[in-house]
Amino acid sequence: MPKLFSGGRIRTLRTQHDLTQVEMARQIGISPSYLNQLENDQRPLTATVLVELARTFHLDPSYFSGDDERRVVAELSGLLSAVPVEILTDVATRYPAVAEAITHIPDRLTTGTRNPYMAVRTFFQDHRNYFHDLDVNAEELARRSSARQLRLTSLAAAFDRDLGYTVRFNQATGGPRASLDPVNREVLLRSGLTEAQQCFELAYHYCSMTQGTLIDAHLDAHPATESAGNTGSTDSPARTLARHGLHQYFAAAVTMPYAEILEAAQTTRYDIEVISAQFGTSFESTCQRLGTLQRPGAKAVPFFFIRTDRAGNVSKRQSTTSFPFAVTGGTCPLWVVHRAFDTPNRVTRQVSVMPDGSTYLWVARMVQGPTEGFGVPRQENAVALGCDLTHAGQLIYADGLDLDPASATPIGPGCETCPRTACPQRAYPALEAG
Repeated sequence: MPKLFSGGRIRTLRTQHDLTQVEMARQIGISPSYLNQLENDQRPLTATVLVELARTFHLDPSYFSGDDERRVVAELSGLLSAVPVEILTDVATRYPAVAEAITHIPDRLTTGTRNPYMAVRTFFQDHRNYFHDLDVNAEELARRSSARQLRLTSLAAAFDRDLGYTVRFNQATGGPRASLDPVNREVLLRSGLTEAQQCFELAYHYCSMTQGTLIDAHLDAHPATESAGNTGSTDSPARTLARHGLHQYFAAAVTMPYAEILEAAQTTRYDIEVISAQFGTSFESTCQRLGTLQRPGAKAVPFFFIRTDRAGNVSKRQSTTSFPFAVTGGTCPLWVVHRAFDTPNRVTRQVSVMPDGSTYLWVARMVQGPTEGFGVPRQENAVALGCDLTHAGQLIYADGLDLDPASATPIGPGCETCPRTACPQRAYPALEAG
């Protein structure tokens, strides 16, 4: 097993808590000189010290896994293409705060403030796309009904009992799927929704009316949601987007409660279509929920999720760990997510290898929006769920595939930053430093 050096992460953690080396060393039970050696990467991080750091500062051990460094290195490569990856890796490892700040410079130069979508992406990434208190509260709300078939009735009863609102089903078509009428104290659900969609919409609005204090605490505790717009303002673009994302998170957790979907995932070996049928949810929403199952002591496979259109525009992406998504330009044309458009209604698989040698298993499928009528274009996207190849054996999609890294499809982060000069699909040379 390779040695783990995490001096930069430890130093950043210490400064964030305003501790001296002596104070931190005392809290985790080591000598100040040993801590100094760890911070300067003169000694590797041992399992014992890692556990103590995680326990003392309430961290997931993956905080020291190197995932964040790989993400930052990928973003730095897009900005500083002429700088060798080895140097960028050293900066990201030793000076993570500086490296992170560099990645935000383009946003500040072009808009005067950080892009709110980037800020929210960082917010969810730093939480590994899992929010324990919200997830537990959502699961408890779902547990009030003994069966999924009764969950919708139970949610409607919760609005009446807890909030004094009446739920009105099958309202006029058009407009949003659901809306609140505070004057008449009603929740209006649009007609044409599936049971799962109705459940999701009710849970979304229930969250907006009951979980505000908890959500504000998450937003206030993270600098990413305070860095866009007016710092500390509750109506800044980043906070608005993050709040919406957390409402959606809660709604998905009610529709697909943690223990239930984890059991379904492990029982079916992550067969997405079977799980979708069990919960009445779409392929896309099931993939997204599978990418949030990181509860301490009951974790699922850590996934990456992405949604793109035929032109390669990425409209959704999330990850419980880190994958070097393209920061600028298009995605790799050899990536399986683009092949999904050629096989509608069928799952497509791929074993891929990145330029740094990391290998992944990907599952992709084309998804379509509802038909709006003759002559109206139908929304079409491809969604993909991926994981590190070390987890492939847990997935049914690995069956019959050649998992040998030597046989993997070589892909990259996008032509602008990809070092594969001999790639037959290269659209243009890698960007030179300006």
